[in-house]
Amino acid sequence: MVLVGGYGGMGRIFARIFTGAGCRVTVTGPTERKGAEACRELGVEYVRDNAKAARGADVVVITVPIAVTARTIEEVGPAMKSGAVLLDLTSVKEWPCELMARHAKRDVEVIGAHPVFGPRVGSIAGQVIVLTPVRGRKWLPWLKGILADNDARVVESTPREHDEVMAVVQGLTHFTYISVGKTFKDMGFDVRRSRQFASPVYDLMLDMIGRIIGQDPHLYAEIQMHNPYVAHVREQYMKAASELSASVKGGDESRFVEMMVEAARHFGDTERSMGRSDKAIAGLAAELKALRDMVGREVCLRHMYSGVTHTGIVESVSAEEVVLRDSGKSTTLKLSNLVLLPRAGLLEYKLSKYGMASKDYSVVVNEAADEGFICELLARCVDNVSSALVRDVFRSEKIGPGRKSVCFSVELVADDVKASDANVASFLRRIGGVLR
Repeated sequence: MVLVGGYGGMGRIFARIFTGAGCRVTVTGPTERKGAEACRELGVEYVRDNAKAARGADVVVITVPIAVTARTIEEVGPAMKSGAVLLDLTSVKEWPCELMARHAKRDVEVIGAHPVFGPRVGSIAGQVIVLTPVRGRKWLPWLKGILADNDARVVESTPREHDEVMAVVQGLTHFTYISVGKTFKDMGFDVRRSRQFASPVYDLMLDMIGRIIGQDPHLYAEIQMHNPYVAHVREQYMKAASELSASVKGGDESRFVEMMVEAARHFGDTERSMGRSDKAIAGLAAELKALRDMVGREVCLRHMYSGVTHTGIVESVSAEEVVLRDSGKSTTLKLSNLVLLPRAGLLEYKLSKYGMASKDYSVVVNEAADEGFICELLARCVDNVSSALVRDVFRSEKIGPGRKSVCFSVELVADDVKASDANVASFLRRIGGVLR
């Protein structure tokens, strides 16, 4: 397999996917330094020359900026061997698919593909990938199988339908958000200050605007300018905005209401949209509350994109930041890209970092006590305890009637064993046990 331009953000995602599927992957591109980095980080080969790399490949994937897609297809297509398959990952599909079919041999299969997400995603699980098969059917099941194995949501379409729909899904959405961002700039509007006045919906809208305008502006310009159907959608948007503005300017409340009601009727299931947005708002609020409830306790936070893990005692939490203390040092982290891992995630991270220590505890408890349940509570409730099991149960006259001695074997994180030992002993006393 050859990923043309594969050392870029999207190419790296698919390099990992295809190497994981057992493919021998080669990436190409003009910058040898980036190619060498990809070799080290991804375990792939690097060839500078696109056509040379494509000649022996079973699968060639074009993953370059839209502006150079046409000339890259013209360069690579004729070099491919019979029976191979040519794909592209461009955000538009009609003209790239036509070019691939024209420049590749007739017995080379052609499939258009559009990952409807950016390179910031850590995984394609749950992400939409649109496939527009053009010629041949041998390779399509293979490709769909790999995407299914990675839990992607695959949608099949024609190149034209794809571009018409994407003119709204991407073209209109991006144009609207970028317009609002420019309005903020032209007004000199204090976005940060406005968040203090914000409803949850406004806060989410700001996040979506920031998500768009904070990414590669060249990519977004290309999406606007290389999809032939975007111009009509943009004109319709400007027309609708003008009509709405005119009703407000003229004080025509009935016309404003009429347009909004008509839009809602055409939109369809607005209740579903309200429910989904309510869930998103509630999810953000729940995670913030969970962090605030853990002030003074140890947590594990993982960055959504880099995968970097932060652990420490929570010192303070605000709407935007959390302060963690670790080894006497305090670190302030932005909450926006962090995920709070459950207790199991914290334990897994600490075990991988510090290793494990084992210790036995002999405890006298009432005869009716369920030692198996005590093991479950130890593992579930005591910090730095990975697991516990019953090693022995002993009864004798010395222990006394209605009592038994249970030996628990407990596995601890080998970080601060002394503190963990004290936590286990304290727990066993609190449930009425007497340590021997």
